Amino acid sequence: MTWQRKYEWRLTWPGEDRRDWIAQHDRLTIGRIHLDVTSPKAGTYLWAGNCSCWWGFERPLPDRGWEATAAEAAKRVEDWYDAGCLATGPRPPLVAKVIRDLEERMANWPAKR
Repeated sequence: MTWQRKYEWRLTWPGEDRRDWIAQHDRLTIGRIHLDVTSPKAGTYLWAGNCSCWWGFERPLPDRGWEATAAEAAKRVEDWYDAGCLATGPRPPLVAKVIRDLEERMANWPAKR
């Protein structure tokens, strides 16, 4: 059985490098993968879990690492997030409000003078 992604994946920098992706669950960024081109592990995909807008999120360890393929790295991000959700419990409504506030600020950035 092959892995099937559960969350939304999009380019980190649209129009730029197509080997750099972020994962989101209901607009909450949950992680990122990108092709490592500079470290001794160059040629592999670096993955990192991230839930910075959810302050009480229990971050499982490890929260980053390298995998041979983008699909393996993406699976690690999703598995990391699922384990954190299981440990933390339901996402509080405040997280959605924080995300909305950030989106509103970014829509007006840079500030119009």
